[in-house]
Amino acid sequence: MNDRVRPGRRAVVLAIPPPVSASIDEIRMRWDPVMCGRIGAHITLIHDLIDDGRGDERIAAAAAATPPCSVRLTDTAHWGQSAYGVYLHVDDMAGGVMSLHSQLASLEDPRWARVAFRPHVTVVHSRTTDPAVAAEAWAVLEEFHAGWEVRLTTVDVIELGSRGWHTVDCVELGGNGSVRSEE
Repeated sequence: MNDRVRPGRRAVVLAIPPPVSASIDEIRMRWDPVMCGRIGAHITLIHDLIDDGRGDERIAAAAAATPPCSVRLTDTAHWGQSAYGVYLHVDDMAGGVMSLHSQLASLEDPRWARVAFRPHVTVVHSRTTDPAVAAEAWAVLEEFHAGWEVRLTTVDVIELGSRGWHTVDCVELGGNGSVRSEE
């Protein structure tokens, strides 16, 4: 298990709102309480945001150009093997998540370029879960089907601090592109 933390790192996510976030967190607290304590349930758009000098503008424009959308969280899967992480598939019915990602992909740190974007919600993270626990989680969750529909209404820029991730900017989807700073 590798638990590297790099304070100051920023990411762009779609937060999963209640009540679905509470259902996801029940799973996360059982199998990965460390990561659950650091970050809320979310769909990652950009893992490691690079500052191109216009990132805030580009995030606001992409959010303004994308209407609020619904996704369905479905089956569980894992990245190659359960020790690499267990997640829920995201059925991006209207294509809003993929559209946002494609508009923002150039803001991603280049080291992520080798990883094809797949909308997902992580429930067991490789950095904070022992491989034996991840295998046990997979044995329990392998046949799990969430079937949860989620309405996504904001894009959040989050930053890793000493106590976990926190929102620094929040932009409404389909809005006027204005940013609500949370700092």
